[in-house]
Amino acid sequence: MIPELTLSGAPRDRGRQHGEELRGLIAAAIGAWFEHLAPRTDPHAFVTEISARTGLRAAGEAHAPDLMAEVAGIAEGAGQDFETMFAWQLIDECWWYLDDAEARANGAAADGRERCSALAVNHQARGIVAQTQDLDRHCDGTQVMLRYLDPSGLEILVPSLAGLLALNGVNSAGLAVGITTLSQLPHSTSGVASGLLVPLLLRCATTDEALALLDRLPVASGNSFVIGSRDRSAAVEVSSEALAVSADGDRALHTNHALVQEPVHPYMRFDHSVARLRQLDERVRPDSSVEDLAAMYAGGPVCQSRSGGGTQMSVGTMIFELGDEPVCHYAPGPLDTDELVTYRMQSRPGTGT
Repeated sequence: MIPELTLSGAPRDRGRQHGEELRGLIAAAIGAWFEHLAPRTDPHAFVTEISARTGLRAAGEAHAPDLMAEVAGIAEGAGQDFETMFAWQLIDECWWYLDDAEARANGAAADGRERCSALAVNHQARGIVAQTQDLDRHCDGTQVMLRYLDPSGLEILVPSLAGLLALNGVNSAGLAVGITTLSQLPHSTSGVASGLLVPLLLRCATTDEALALLDRLPVASGNSFVIGSRDRSAAVEVSSEALAVSADGDRALHTNHALVQEPVHPYMRFDHSVARLRQLDERVRPDSSVEDLAAMYAGGPVCQSRSGGGTQMSVGTMIFELGDEPVCHYAPGPLDTDELVTYRMQSRPGTGT
């Protein structure tokens, strides 16, 4: 069973609690990450550069000061420096930042970032948001479940990694958020990182509120956000230059290639992303059940198995059920080997539209 933390109070206080309770696991996660980075760059120099010498920190402090205080608290509680803990939040940004540096050095296009398969559906006042969270294998073993009792009154269930604010999640207002990377879209070191956007979105009560937030904030990375409630399913592509809705109705699907925005970065190969989107399109209906979707996510190509030969795997499979009671079903790995565990809200659920 993975660790489960209930976090409340002021942002810095809940960050300290997170860091203190998961100190050993956070140290192991950072150690494995640094080992993964070492063949490409000096990890210590890299986290200092991306945290302190770009505009990502300033954007976070300007637009998400409470979350930045929480990251500072995690660093204090875990005995880590702030630059490292902030860089740990920058999953998407670290990918393209390193890719850009290597492209400048050797002129070659990077491999496509083909990770994560997300969906949202709704039918007869019942919705589901689901995704695989496909990351590098060093993340396996660091999975946690965070339960936020937010000062706003919202309760938020957040599958995550030790020391990370959120991978995705669902709140007691009945809103759930998934995310997939779109590395071929424009990005910027002066926008808000996706690792901050996800927890910001999870503090929204409605889809309209979430979309308005994405529209007004400067964005660092190309991503799709799949946002759902019991009666609405939306997918939106964001980049440092634009926002475009790719679906808004009773079904929204996204993998890792842009559907409505124009690619600008020359990443190689998105065949796997296309194949996964085809699987979603063929298997997912507005009235699909949790059981239907779990069966679909248990098979390839959307299921990236521990036994596969690639550099990444599904370090989480999440199915958020949106009805009278918002529920999180979470497996800390691929569904060909791992079982979903159900997490329920402690507080009385609200409504999301």
